[in-house]
Order: sequence, then structure tokens, then C-alpha cells
Amino acid sequence: MNKRLIFWLFSFSSCDTIHQIKGVKLGMGIDEIISLVPYDEQWPILFQNEKVNLLKAFGDDVIDIEHFGSTSVHGMFAKPIIDLLIGVKTLELNSYVTNKLIKLGYEGFGETGVKGRLYFRKRQEHAYNLAVVIWNGEQWVNNLLIRNYLRDNPHAAQQYCEKKLNAIHKGYTTLLSYSDEKADYVSNLLEQAKKSLG
Repeated sequence: MNKRLIFWLFSFSSCDTIHQIKGVKLGMGIDEIISLVPYDEQWPILFQNEKVNLLKAFGDDVIDIEHFGSTSVHGMFAKPIIDLLIGVKTLELNSYVTNKLIKLGYEGFGETGVKGRLYFRKRQEHAYNLAVVIWNGEQWVNNLLIRNYLRDNPHAAQQYCEKKLNAIHKGYTTLLSYSDEKADYVSNLLEQAKKSLG
């Protein structure tokens, strides 16, 4: 699996230049300046509140919604953006769902180079990213594997924190440069998570 794709599976945000991922040209508005902040006890609350809104928006099309990414791991430094993993039956969202997301303040970017994942973001008082994927598909499973592995292994979470902070200190402060810097590490995290299952 492409290493950048693995990174984008677990932690992604939005950006502002044109780049290519797996040969797919990404439009303006996908790259953005990033920063890391210490863990905030409000993140699980923000997730739960937004989950309620999204359950209403997706209706019967959603199977499950999970908090993932670094804001879902207690004690982890993270970009102050809540990542929500939306498990659905099909990626063919109807206009009712997309209109509800627009009313909630989300903008859609399609797959943005990650096959099998629809990306939406909201940048208001609080920032949110949605990864809409097939429930129990590869992206669903891999994202939750990494999240659960970091939650269950504080030493691994601390090492990942250090890697992230080092990337920022080295000047990788745009999403794409930051993701490239961490791609091998996140790929290894996924492998460790899979091995931990026995």
C-alpha cells in the first residue's frame, strides 16, 4: 500500500497547492499550514457533539461513526482538527446527505487521491475532517487498528508524538510535507498494529 495513502488513512487535513497522490491531481485548497497542540480534554466532547449532527445528516446511510486520528488518542499532541471516520454501505452519497453536510458547514473534496475515501472538511470555530469509507472495509479497519494500537500502547504513542514534533521542528509545517516526512513511520505503525493482533 502507498505510504502516503497509509498516512492519509490515519491522519489528514486540508491543503492549498496543487499536488499529486498516486497520479491523481489534487486541486487548490487541499494543502494548509499545520500546527500541533497538546492533547485537549474537549476533543472527545467535540467528537460526540459532531457525531450527533452527522448521524442525523447521514441517516440510514451510516453504519457507524468513530473518532480517529491523533485527537482520539489521550495525551497525544495533534493538529487541532477532529477526525471522524464515517462507515457507510456505499460511497455513492445521495443529494439529501450531501446537502445536509453543506448545511452543517462541510465542503466536499471527493477522493482527493485516496481511492475509496470521500473527504469532507469543516473549518469554523472548531475544525473537523470526515473520512467517509466503506464500513469494515480496508480503510475502516486500518484506521481503527492504528488508533487502538496507540491507545493500548503508551510507549508507541509517545514515540509517534516525538516523530510528529520532530517533523514540525524540522520545518515540515504544511500538510503534504508533514505527511511525506511521517509516511514511513505511519506505515510501520500499521504493521506493528497488525502484528499485535497475533
